[in-house]
Formats: sequence, structure tokens, C-alpha cells
Amino acid sequence: MILEELQKENTKLNVNLSRMSAVLAQNQLEVDRLRRSVRRQKPSYSWLAERVELDAKGLYTMQYAGLQPFRRNAKEVLGMGRRRWGWTRALAVLAGIHDGDLFDDVDPRTVIQRLNEVAEYAAEHPQTLRERRAR
Repeated sequence: MILEELQKENTKLNVNLSRMSAVLAQNQLEVDRLRRSVRRQKPSYSWLAERVELDAKGLYTMQYAGLQPFRRNAKEVLGMGRRRWGWTRALAVLAGIHDGDLFDDVDPRTVIQRLNEVAEYAAEHPQTLRERRAR
């Protein structure tokens, strides 16, 4: 009698395992389909614009504190590599607050406002940021 109960329980467990395996297979197919669709979409540059906006504010803060916002200082103080530094300078130049070497003497509120505006624009029009970086 105990053996029969164990066999029935084993059968129920096997049925549940089969159902769970089928659901898992469906979920894996759905995940694969979603990954393929994400890869085919045009890349979004909003993450880059946000990161570069923060970096530009950091560079401006360095200059405001008396440090020169050169690449070496950006690397030592902010941990910014060559590419991030280039993108950051491009955004600041696009905002009209950076001449290529130093930030202009502008009110900090104006700098933050211009960086916020140009970061939104750069997220929507990444080509303009790329063009500025290439110069």
C-alpha cells in the first residue's frame, strides 16, 4: 500500500515537472525573441548623454575649485579616461560654455542649465555630439 502511494506521488511529481519544463521552454523562447528585438533597435544615446552631463559638471566643478580641467587632472581626480574626457568636452563645447581648453567664466547656474538642455538635445540627436567630438 505504501509503495502504491509513493508511485502515485511520483507520477504527480513527474506531471508537475513536465509542466514546469514546458513553461521554462516557453520563457526561454520569449527571452531569446526579446533579446533579438532589442539588438535590432537603434541604439539609444540617452545613457551616454546622462553620463557625459555628469562628467561635464564634474569638470566644471574642478575648474571652479581652482584645478585645471585638463585630461590628466580629470583622470586623477574623477577617474575619467580619454574617451569619456573627449565626450565630456564635446558636450561642454556644444553647450557653448567651453572653448576647448577651459570653461568660460559663467555663472554656475547658467552652466548647469545649459548642460541640462544640451544633454537632452544630445540624447535625441547623437550625431551632433559625435561631430563635436571629432573636431
